[in-house]
Amino acid sequence: MKKFLLVCAACLLLVTTYAQDSKEAIKQFNSYSKLVLDKEFDKALDHVHEGIFEIAPREQMKAILEQTFNNTMMEVEMSMPEIDGVSATKKIEDTHYIKFISKNIVKMRFSPQAIGEGDEAIAKVRQGLEAQFGQANVSYDNATRFFSVSATKPVIASSTDKKNWKFVTIDSDQLIPMLEKFIPKEMLDLKVD
Repeated sequence: MKKFLLVCAACLLLVTTYAQDSKEAIKQFNSYSKLVLDKEFDKALDHVHEGIFEIAPREQMKAILEQTFNNTMMEVEMSMPEIDGVSATKKIEDTHYIKFISKNIVKMRFSPQAIGEGDEAIAKVRQGLEAQFGQANVSYDNATRFFSVSATKPVIASSTDKKNWKFVTIDSDQLIPMLEKFIPKEMLDLKVD
């Protein structure tokens, strides 16, 4: 019985440690998301895994964010993400990893100069968004002219000290070969629900 209680105590400690790791990672991911929403792109990019900057330099990433959020041809509104399906912390070599699912609503309104006018222009944009995010995840409001996209994406958090977490959002499966250069395949392949 004593041995059983020790095993149970060890399991509880392990679960509590995993929960604390994921809680801190998610807290920092929410801070990162808030910085993006507040258009504090330099600070937000401090939370991005450095390997991303080998794919696209930091200044290019900042320019893309600025262009997306300050574009006169397109208005973008985003919700804070909801987090789901958090994995246990995995230590691979000298780095700790957590994978989770980020869900948020992105609303976009395009100016007629950007997409054209009429039902055909709306249908073309809708078709492109549905191809990328799935038909069930895209809607259009005729009154406000906003497209709403429910974006569900895997995120991998990494940290060497379990205190300072960096993030990679997997926007597309086509990015995975590039991400394999700095994120272990085991984490990229890990399924979380």
